[in-house]
Amino acid sequence: MKKRATIIINVLKVAILFITCTILFYFAIQWIHSEYEDMHRYDRPEGSMLKVDKHKKSGAFNQLVRFYQNGE
Repeated sequence: MKKRATIIINVLKVAILFITCTILFYFAIQWIHSEYEDMHRYDRPEGSMLKVDKHKKSGAFNQLVRFYQNGE
């Protein structure tokens, strides 16, 4: 009977530890999400801007050919 009680207590300890770590992980993810939620990633850059695409023709076929040639 004493052996069963120790097993049950050890299982409860592991369960409490698992639940505590899961709750801490959940709140850490929520905190990280709230930090990055208000960040505007697609705002126009400030200062001088530079156009990256140097090709004049930007049709779908030309883009596909450039992709196969350059891997871009």
